[in-house]
Parts: sequence; C-alpha cells; structure tokens
Amino acid sequence: MNQKLSNLRAAMSKQGIAAYIIFNTDPHNDEYIPREYHIAAALTGFTGENATVVVTQDFAGVWTDGRFYISGEMELKGTEVTLMKTEGNAKEQSFANYLAEHLQKGDRVGVDGQLVTDKTYQKIKSLLSAKGITVDNSVDLTATFWTDRPEPSFSEIYILDDQYAGLSASAKIANLRKENGSAYQVITRLDEVAWLLNLRAADIDFCPLFRAFMVVGEKDAVLFVHDGRINSNIKAHLDKSGVAVQKYDDVYNYLRQLPDNATVRIDHKSANSFIVSNVNPKCKITDAPSPVQQAKAIKNETELRNIRQALITDGVAMERFFYKLEQKLANNEPLTEMSLAKMLLEERKKGKGFISESFGCISAFNGHAAMPHYAPTDESDIPVDGNGVYLVDSGGQYYEGTTDITRTIATTKDGRFSDKFALDYTLVLQGHIELATAIFPEGTTGSQLDLLARINLWKYGKDFQHGTGHGVGYCLNCHEGPHRISSVHNTVALVPGMIVTDEPGIYIENEYGIRTENIVQVVKSEYKGFNKFDVLTLCHIDTRPIVREILTEAQLKFVNEYNERVFQTLSPYLDEDEKAYLRERTQKINA
Repeated sequence: MNQKLSNLRAAMSKQGIAAYIIFNTDPHNDEYIPREYHIAAALTGFTGENATVVVTQDFAGVWTDGRFYISGEMELKGTEVTLMKTEGNAKEQSFANYLAEHLQKGDRVGVDGQLVTDKTYQKIKSLLSAKGITVDNSVDLTATFWTDRPEPSFSEIYILDDQYAGLSASAKIANLRKENGSAYQVITRLDEVAWLLNLRAADIDFCPLFRAFMVVGEKDAVLFVHDGRINSNIKAHLDKSGVAVQKYDDVYNYLRQLPDNATVRIDHKSANSFIVSNVNPKCKITDAPSPVQQAKAIKNETELRNIRQALITDGVAMERFFYKLEQKLANNEPLTEMSLAKMLLEERKKGKGFISESFGCISAFNGHAAMPHYAPTDESDIPVDGNGVYLVDSGGQYYEGTTDITRTIATTKDGRFSDKFALDYTLVLQGHIELATAIFPEGTTGSQLDLLARINLWKYGKDFQHGTGHGVGYCLNCHEGPHRISSVHNTVALVPGMIVTDEPGIYIENEYGIRTENIVQVVKSEYKGFNKFDVLTLCHIDTRPIVREILTEAQLKFVNEYNERVFQTLSPYLDEDEKAYLRERTQKINA
C-alpha cells in the first residue's frame, strides 16, 4: 500500500476535495525543476519529465507521452498508480476529460495555482465547470504526504560578460521596450530573466539559471529575487542596467498594485495561474508570448561565433571519449552505462569554459536505448560489452554556448552488424541528412520540415514518437523555444540566426535505440527568398553500419564531406593516437 497516497486521500476528504491534480513543474514552468518540486515522483515513483498526476479516492494515474511509456510502465509496475498514455497535445484534455467523466456535479477539484500555467488552469476550469465541477487553485496538499521534502537551495549569481553575451543588459531591456507594445511585460521564465540581464547561476540542474521573476515597465524594471542573493557586484550591474530589486514573493503584491488601465503582457502558456490572477483586475491583460523568447532564439553574431567554438571544444571531448570507449572494448575492460557517462563528463571537464552538463547524460545500452529519455541509475546500470548497441545523448554548458549531441555505435568486435540494425541505422541517418540539407522558403516552420526526417522511415513502416528538433539556448536551457521541428503544428518561422537540433531516431523495445543528432544553424541560402541549415556540431558519423546501397549520391556526399570537415577541424586538438583513430573513422565511403 502507498502510504503517501493514503495520507493525501485523507487530507482530500478532510478538505472536501474529490480530486487532486499534481503538475510536474515549479512556479516558473521550468523543464528541469528543483528537487523540492519533484512532487509527482515523490508520490508515485514516476520520474519522467512529462507527468500530470490525478488522484481521487479510488484512482491514481499519471498522464505522460510516448517518450516515457516504456520507463513509466517499469516504474509503476506493481503499484496502485496507472500509466495513462497520451499523444501530441492531448494530455490536458485527456486528464480533464477523465475527471469530467468520473466526478459528480458539485464536486471540487484542487490544484496548487503556482504549479499550473494559467493556460492549462483555464482550460481545465472551463471544461469541468460545464459539468458543474469547480476547480480551486488555492489547494496545496504536498505537506500531507511529503514529510521529508527538501529545502530549496540557492547558488551564486554571476555576470555573463559582454564578450560572451554580445549585447548589454541595458540594450536588451531597451529593445524589449520597443517590441513589447504594453506598459508592462511580466517575465516568469528563468531563461528569459537570465538572458535579459546577462546573469547566470546554478539553481537548476544542468541549466545556469537562478530563481526570479521580472517585470519591465516603460520606465522601470524590477527583479524579484530571494534575499541575500544580490552582492555589490551584481547590484552595480543591475543599477547600470536600470533594474531595481525586490523580494521574490513580493511579485504578487507588485502586480496587484499596477496602475489602473495599464496594459500588461503575460504569456499564459508559461506564467503560473497565481501570477495572472494577482494582476490588478482593472489592468488590461494581453496574453502573448514574451518578446524575449524570439529575441534570445535569434542569436547575435557574438553568440554564433562563440557557439562554434563551444562545439569544437565539445567535439574534441566526444572524439576522445569514443577513442577511449573503443580501446576499452577491444581490451575487454569492464564498462557500464554509468561509467561511460562519467568518462564522457571527465572529457568535457577538460574543455575551456566548461560549466556543467546541459542535461542528464543518456548513456544507454541495448534495450535501455529504446527508451528515448533513459538515464542510468544505480539500480538500472548495466554492463556495456562487445555485443550490442550503445547510444549516448549528452551535452555541455560552456560560457561560449550550450551543446547537445547524440551518436549511436554498434559494439560488436568483429565489425559485423545485424542486417536489421544496419538498415535502421541507415534510415535514421538518411532522415538526419535530408533535414540537414533542406533548402526552404522564408517563413517556413519546423512543422513543415518535420516529414523530411521521417519519410525514409515511413517507407519501411517505421517512425519515432518524439520531436525531430528543438531550439538550443546560449549558456541557458538546452531545450529552447519558440521554434522547433516537430509534427505538432508550430507557427514560428525558422529564421537566420536560430539554431535547432536535427535528431531523428528508431526505437525497438527490448532491443536497441538509434538516434543521430547535430545542432544546425538557420542561414540564408544561395537562392533569394530561401534559407537552409549550416551544420555546427562536430563529431564523426560512424560509417561502418551504413547500408551503402540505399544511400543516394547526395547523402553519400554529405557523409563524406561532413566527416572530412570533422577530421580537419578537430585533429589539431588531438594527440597522435586519437588523431589516427579519427582518421580511420572518417575515411571516405566509396561510391
């Protein structure tokens, strides 16, 4: 029996709550949330990033997407919590529909308003109110079942110098005021606050961010941050940028006191429902994406120049890692998923400007690689030997930028691969190349390009259940919007200066997973009115499993030219043994 569930249900009964909803997020809707907000995991044991928990007196379920079906079934097996599968954007509708079908008129649903976006809250409220069910966003029952909840921890805030940022904080704020179109812009996303102020920290795992809200008015700007975090150096930086400082929790009172009739712009898709509901009701609220999103997505020349250097540094670490991996396999040295993740981290740490990993390393062997977001733990860690498929998806945070790369290798000692693996490997590579070499009209969105990465897979009745590409922050979140490459509809055009990943895959449950990922930059093409991609990531593509016969001449040319560029760019940083290894792995494939 889950005692935590029992405690929660007792508290629900006491407060007259028929159903309680837990969203796997924090007050800023971060991707990687602080440990004290891992509420869904604490209650259910489900650790997937995408999770919404619904608890009634006779049911407990976790709604998630295809990335976490396999791992979710493993984690929830034998528990009284049901895995609820959803596709695309259907999650909100699915759990709300469940409540509408199973609750009675007059029932009350509880949710913590700081842990649900206003957009989601309003959707749930609207759907359930039609059934006579009320939703209360002032209910926080976490303490009733999570008695050992961790205390929040804070890191030191530091300045990202202009040599890395490329534009001063005062200039960014001035540009925001020009683009805003409202008297006040409320900023709730941590990466937007950090980017706008050229400040970084380490409050969030893998992301150099600090917890804060910000409100930018026509003449003033206020940063809301916890006490004791602004030293004299940061204070001088903020003063120079025209930014005042108030306590973190004072943001709600500040919003209540905004002038009557003032226009206030808030992104309801990311702002929590408390933020929106606390704005002076006499203000005119505009629900629109923050202009900071688009501004930081289009990298300036300094950022783009630095990112290229970061990807050289990262590529060197990757090549050294693969050299050591193959040497150890050849020598029958014991390796595990976790030991390899640690080995790669040690190589990255040697790189200039390294700060941290940009996300938890996906170091996965055989069946584990079939789980797109698998991360090894002490309990799941398995040996990596000379008879299987190894996938590593990893990245680094550097002062020069953020990286994200995936490579897949077969670890067979005799150099032979199953026909099935070789075909799947080649199909994934074909999708990767078709997207990387695309030329597309100005105004094209990522959802229009997504099929390029899938069409070769479809010919064989195969597909993958995740997006094909995401934006990448600059020394910020590895996963960044507003643009993306996905089958899910997106209206944001891919414009020069944006960077995005290219990462199709194939996942065969209990056997293997294959993914090939590079970061690419949107640039102008040689044709007027058309754009294309420039591949930024530098790490060899393993040619050994390729089924040569199904590659087109253009695809073959891409692989050969890419691998040669990798060798020419990275070899000067390698020792003689590493260089010889890379030369072997980048040998030209003959037509």
